[in-house]
Amino acid sequence: MTALAILLLAAAIAFGLSKFFRLPAIPLLLLSGAGLNALAGYQAVEIPAELISEMIEIGLAVLVFTAGVELSPRRMRGRSRAVTILAVSQFFTLGMCGVLTAVFLGYGWTTALYLGCALSASSTLVVVRHLQQRRQMFEPYGRLVLGVLLLQDIFIVIIMVALLKSPEGWLAICNAVANAIALGFLAVAFHRWMVPFVVKRLKLDDEELMLGALAILFAFSSMAYLLELPFLVGAFVGGFAISAFPMNGLVRGMLGSLSGFFLALFFISAGIFLTMPDWGMVGHSLIFIAVLIVVTVLLVAIVAEVVGYSSRAAVETGLLLSQTSEFSLLLALTGVASGQITPELFSMIALITVSTMALTPLLSRESVALRLVKWHPRYRKGESACAAMKDHAVLLGYGRAGPRTVRSLKERGVAMVVVDEDAGVIRQLITQGIPCVQGDGSDLRTLDRAHCREAKVVFCSMRRTRDAQVALDYLKDAPVQVLVRVFETFEEDQVRQAGGQPVQTAYAAASQFLEWTEVNLPREKDASRA
Repeated sequence: MTALAILLLAAAIAFGLSKFFRLPAIPLLLLSGAGLNALAGYQAVEIPAELISEMIEIGLAVLVFTAGVELSPRRMRGRSRAVTILAVSQFFTLGMCGVLTAVFLGYGWTTALYLGCALSASSTLVVVRHLQQRRQMFEPYGRLVLGVLLLQDIFIVIIMVALLKSPEGWLAICNAVANAIALGFLAVAFHRWMVPFVVKRLKLDDEELMLGALAILFAFSSMAYLLELPFLVGAFVGGFAISAFPMNGLVRGMLGSLSGFFLALFFISAGIFLTMPDWGMVGHSLIFIAVLIVVTVLLVAIVAEVVGYSSRAAVETGLLLSQTSEFSLLLALTGVASGQITPELFSMIALITVSTMALTPLLSRESVALRLVKWHPRYRKGESACAAMKDHAVLLGYGRAGPRTVRSLKERGVAMVVVDEDAGVIRQLITQGIPCVQGDGSDLRTLDRAHCREAKVVFCSMRRTRDAQVALDYLKDAPVQVLVRVFETFEEDQVRQAGGQPVQTAYAAASQFLEWTEVNLPREKDASRA
């Protein structure tokens, strides 16, 4: 009990420092564990090795189970092709780059395979938390990312099982993979039929739901043990089994504090388990981190745009997936337990994982994505088409409402110009023969190029309402109707005071844009009759 109390005290200190200095908690938890390890070396504290091992295993089981709960396949509906292409491309290309880099640095093939697999999967916990904080779980690119994470986790579970059985030959590998797939199918059946039945027929309170979720965790972990699979495989598929809506939402809230508790114990224990890296290990870790970030951002940005996403969404997806996973630590731990890799290699994989997790909030900022999008090849062929336009419509930001608005304006024979900073959107508009300007809708030069002062109506559908304020100030003295998409109620008053007409949310914006065109921009035939 004394050793456990020491672990909890170290975790509390790490979380306190994280809140005070506004730093990621995971690196501080690992440093706290390393500090305890140093104190143990001076015999200042005594923490049994068995307790450390148990905390790591239990913590990983809860974390992997929590990750599985977040990955409902329903979020992939309508995006299965894009998700599959992107997940397969990123996972195997990045894994191959990791293996080749490891071989180039002088590692053996078994070690290189572990390093390649460790680099190939992204962290479900980090990405989901980031999407939740930014309220982007249901954005198109957010759904794409969640689908990619689900397939990546499935890939790495299967590869991990194969690597662990590789010393026993191909027959053992095939048998273990078949057992893992069979357990996965059982989880799919539970997800599809059992969870809806329980939700509809039984009214469970919070305590019963918590006990039921933990029972599923232990049940699938036990089945994994009986099938001679790592029990963490059972924890992951158990989480996936209850990821169906609304069960996942009910369980997620209850698991939040529990997963946070075991998250702290896991990373503190992992910090104690780590060996101090030498300069060579640090240098190799930096090389792998650079390979991971560069390859992921470039590859994902290209592939996501090819499968139909805008340049900005593609870049944001690449930035958000640029870290290694909790499954990387799981893979490294099982490799150490089986004797296939050394504790030093586990320390290097942990260093890569923690560093990239800590970098994710910095890399995935909107400002970083915007800077990278500006490096995209330009497509300006359609800009000259609006040189002499007058009494036209201007769309500042294409967004989700753009296609419907453009279609309505076309049906009415209304001339239009679309302004968007995304090169992928501009390319699509040029292909469709729609006049367009690539640029920032809050930039005065861009507004001049679109001849907004000579327009009849300007639709502002940019992400930030403050960007629309620039357009409103620019058009203040011009006889132009300005419709502005807003997200909050207080923004409506600001838009009205600036002379614009506010419209709530993207889908409402599309409807109200079209309603406005029905009244103010009649169809060409109707106008001729009038």
